[in-house]
Amino acid sequence: GGIGGFYSGLGTYVVSDGLAGSLKFATYEALKGWVDNNVKEEQKGAALFLVAGVAFIASSVVLVPGELIKQRLQMGQISSVAEGFSTIWKNEGILGFFTGYSGVCLRDVPYTMMELGIYDNLKSMYINWKSKQSTDGEDYKITQWDEIIAAAITGGIIGYLTAPLDNIKTKLMVDVGYSGFFDCVSKTVSANGFSALFNGGGARVAWLMPFTAIYLPVYEVFKRRLAAAKSSDSPLKVKGGAQMTPVRQIMNERLVNTCSATRVGLQRGVHIIDNARCTRYY
Repeated sequence: GGIGGFYSGLGTYVVSDGLAGSLKFATYEALKGWVDNNVKEEQKGAALFLVAGVAFIASSVVLVPGELIKQRLQMGQISSVAEGFSTIWKNEGILGFFTGYSGVCLRDVPYTMMELGIYDNLKSMYINWKSKQSTDGEDYKITQWDEIIAAAITGGIIGYLTAPLDNIKTKLMVDVGYSGFFDCVSKTVSANGFSALFNGGGARVAWLMPFTAIYLPVYEVFKRRLAAAKSSDSPLKVKGGAQMTPVRQIMNERLVNTCSATRVGLQRGVHIIDNARCTRYY
């Protein structure tokens, strides 16, 4: 109870979504690179939707068990993650961790396809529009604010359109009275009308708009910094599995300068005791 009740299942959500997100985006970026190199320009926008769907399927092996535990914690059916794992394993076996898998996929495959597909297509359309308006003929460079706006619009659209899928997924995970996705849809509509599928749609939009407006642009920032570190000789570039900090870079530059002076001194016949430290720079 209390304010802590709003954060029930948070730990499970963070861990499962973090792992699933890393799988999803790694798959998406890899496949997007393939699309860039192998798909015609006019077909790339549509291909991104398909790529996003495949990316979610790759992440679902981690996401679904985590989602199941989170939902049961929130509904009070279990009191801890350990109890959840133990109970599911004893009563349902390994497949029990994938209870409601069809509901999750039927919600999150379209969700992910729209999320990443709409977001990237919105950015591309905006860049093309701004570039055509440019008087100097240069391509428009998208800004952080452009990404935030595109992400917020994306969050609002997908939040409302996937509300019915989210409702059905939740019912399948916490209620045993349904034989499957379509049975759940049929019984929900029969009992409460079609509008019942959109229950909580406004709250879902209110949550997903700021959430998407934060996490997609933050992802873009990290992606750009990793790309910059990989392609430049900046102080943060990773070499040999370790980061070279600014302090270490300054020390190395001083050592290189010392070595250069040493080499000149030796050529002039001057004895300099620092020579042993410098052999690897010659």
